[in-house]
Amino acid sequence: MKATDLALSRLLGIAPAPAGAAHLLELPFGPSLRNHLGTLHAAAQFALAEAASAECLQRHFGAAAGDVFAVVRGVEVRYRKPATSDLLAFGSPEEETLRRLLPDLAARGRAAAVIRVDLKDRAGTLTFHGKFDWFISRVPPPQL
Repeated sequence: MKATDLALSRLLGIAPAPAGAAHLLELPFGPSLRNHLGTLHAAAQFALAEAASAECLQRHFGAAAGDVFAVVRGVEVRYRKPATSDLLAFGSPEEETLRRLLPDLAARGRAAAVIRVDLKDRAGTLTFHGKFDWFISRVPPPQL
């Protein structure tokens, strides 16, 4: 399942980036996502960032990891500037995640992953930086 297929993502308007784009996902700035200051609500930014971290995991490891389930177990967030227009979500795994995720899955059936996410407006202004800690486990085979 893609992050953009989830009901919350569809409700918020989170969309995949165009093919070949450097970013993963997009969130259009609209009246229903504004807070009391007229800027993009922090919860909408968080939802975009979490979805982008999942999308990043899928793009980097999806096919190679096989049948797994993943859940967020911790997050560090820093809101940098007020968001006043569409946001673009960029994500990348930490180096240790790149080195260890697949070997840990193969050896232990579970792994940890850390994905860093930046949200920027179309002018390149950083509005959000986050670090998402994921727990990933192989799906057990069905019992016969």
